[in-house]
Amino acid sequence: MGDRFAAVRSLPQPTDAITAWVELEPEAVHFLDAVFSSGSGLANVRREYRDDPPRRMFKVFIAPGCADEVRRTLARAARYVHIGEVRVET
Repeated sequence: MGDRFAAVRSLPQPTDAITAWVELEPEAVHFLDAVFSSGSGLANVRREYRDDPPRRMFKVFIAPGCADEVRRTLARAARYVHIGEVRVET
């Protein structure tokens, strides 16, 4: 029997997601997760966070090439929940 996954192995390596840390209130994480979950896979909101007093920064993975759309989505979401600083890891 041949290699069943030869075609998959021949595909180009995907580009890594961008990691961002977004200042959110814990209650807003669920809202933001719902916003991005209902879309076309722009970003994935994680429950992982860093305390940076007085802020709490939650991890968000951004799909390659989608950073601008995620920024626009965050700006629209900020009308409904507090979204503070956004730090993109380089």
